[in-house]
Amino acid sequence: MAVSSWVARAGEGGSIMRALREQLVIASALGVALLLMAALFAKLGLLALLVPVGLAAAAFLLQRPLLTVLLTVTLVALCEGPSFGLFTFTAKLYGQLYRDISRLDVLVGMAVVAVFLDVLRRRERLYVPRPLALPLSILFLAMIVAVITGQAAGEKLRFVIFSEHILAYLLLLPIAVANLEIDEATIKKLLVGVVAFSALKALLGLIEIAGHYGQAIYGTATLTYYEPAANWLIMVTMFGLLAARSSGMRLPRWTAPVSALLLASFVLSYRRSFWIAGVLGLVLVVIVAGSQRGRRTLLISGLLLAGAVWAAGSIAVESQSPIIRRVESLNPSRLENNAQDEYRLDEEANVIAEIGKNPITGIGITTPWHATAQPLAVEHAEGRLYTHFAALWYWLKMGILGLVAYLGIIIGSLVLAWQAWHRSTDAMLRAFAVASLCAVASLAVLDGTASFTGVDARLTVLLAFQLGLLGRMLRIGATRPVASAALVPRSGG
Repeated sequence: MAVSSWVARAGEGGSIMRALREQLVIASALGVALLLMAALFAKLGLLALLVPVGLAAAAFLLQRPLLTVLLTVTLVALCEGPSFGLFTFTAKLYGQLYRDISRLDVLVGMAVVAVFLDVLRRRERLYVPRPLALPLSILFLAMIVAVITGQAAGEKLRFVIFSEHILAYLLLLPIAVANLEIDEATIKKLLVGVVAFSALKALLGLIEIAGHYGQAIYGTATLTYYEPAANWLIMVTMFGLLAARSSGMRLPRWTAPVSALLLASFVLSYRRSFWIAGVLGLVLVVIVAGSQRGRRTLLISGLLLAGAVWAAGSIAVESQSPIIRRVESLNPSRLENNAQDEYRLDEEANVIAEIGKNPITGIGITTPWHATAQPLAVEHAEGRLYTHFAALWYWLKMGILGLVAYLGIIIGSLVLAWQAWHRSTDAMLRAFAVASLCAVASLAVLDGTASFTGVDARLTVLLAFQLGLLGRMLRIGATRPVASAALVPRSGG
């Protein structure tokens, strides 16, 4: 009896000690949290109150990879830079959050981490689309070389590493999207959403012109979108709709006015490089997806269009229309009369001369080029950190590995789109693959006029998402037999 009473009292005492320890841990954690909040309040003021909300939101998003990826891509597509006058506040998304880290870096990082954590939870192997495996590996090595070169040039290591953030988007985001646990039905819903979103972007661009909020051109008109991301999104959507229609796929009636809206916004962007790439891509879409009759019609239309462009550029047309004046500037004989076109030619000569001094290792991401092989008529702010030819940019900044990585990414993306086209059995997904195939070919043309791939943050995010979806399609169709060469059967719905 005495022994049992002692054991009972000892048990009660142990329970009391455990309760005290738990209370002590809770009190200590609360004290640490209060100290952290006090420090943040002293540093940030009332903004410190948002820190717990931000941490809770981050924890929520990290457990939902698809939502996090879609949120990141949607915000990038929606939020324009400072050149878009209708909603200027959206440019804050691309501002610095802390030192060299931008808000977009945080969003992309969360999307990548959320997917990788989900892969670990599912206990699956990380999937890397085979056509991109080697090019992305070479890109990673080239980025390491650029870090070493930049630090050797006297830059801080942290600054050099974070200066490669856009290249990191191109390296990691396609792999992350390809590892999302989504099926073909979900991908089709995403593609329908992309079409609707592109129509919204086109409408906002036309409102930009109607309200004279946009960037001026020739002093008589304003344009829809100067930045490349929106034009890329609209262009790829047009390719997809044309691929579906050319293959005989039945489209809803609302796609006709949407196509007209997309075309109007695209033309009124006045981006000559996108005009050229758009025409090339549309031609390729019809050649790849269309019928023999459609190809003959395309050939005749193409000859008429080429003749019209030549006539507009060669004949002295007295017109104040910005579109006519922009078409006239496509004539190669008029390049010398345009100060910006002349600048690009001089810049290219200097960049090639700079590459000749460092052909193997390059000069680093953060190091400006200094060659003076050709005097520049115009000096742009930070112009010597940039070049308008993407292949030369990769070679200049990351050496020969950078050039090989860029060429490999373009070729690998073409192969990825081709394989996704032939492995998919759904008509809508095959149309998307054809559109992506032609879009990557057009991107090679765009990168010859300005550096976009891995250099422009917003276009790189959209391109990486597109490649990731193709990778996911390829993974889903990996076990199927190869489909026929036709996009869809002529009787298909």
